[in-house]
Amino acid sequence: MNKSTVSIKIIQKLCNKHNLSLSTAESCSGGYLSKLMTDTSESSKFYNGSIIAYSNKVKTDILKVPNDVLVKNGAVSREVSILMAEGVLNLIDCDIAVSTTGIMEQSNQDDNKAPQVYITVKSHKHQSVIHHYLEGNRDENRLKTINYAFECLYDFINKHYLVS
Repeated sequence: MNKSTVSIKIIQKLCNKHNLSLSTAESCSGGYLSKLMTDTSESSKFYNGSIIAYSNKVKTDILKVPNDVLVKNGAVSREVSILMAEGVLNLIDCDIAVSTTGIMEQSNQDDNKAPQVYITVKSHKHQSVIHHYLEGNRDENRLKTINYAFECLYDFINKHYLVS
């Protein structure tokens, strides 16, 4: 399905149809994913909550991402994305967790790190991780991240829960 056509309404319909609950662990998206979830009427039927883990301290203290993993791989990494999703999956009772961690704009301080995002969708049995380099300004890249997250979630649900 095209990124632009995966909406929260589609996700809500799939979750309700298959009795699935979601939670999110957001870093670079700063709560925007959870905002869109809760903007939807009756979202409490499928959406359980979120941890906005913008700082590494929240990632380690609340989501239980080991500090040595952060030091070795950096906060913007596949490993941290997976551990963030695992942390929220264990912390908030849900069937599926979605995590976002990334860099939303080029920084003058560290020109070696291009704007990019890692998104993990994880259940107790399966996980999917995607990585995208981003082009655009901070707001554009945040919207792209949300669209990628919805697309990943849609694909994950269809692959793991809609199989006959």
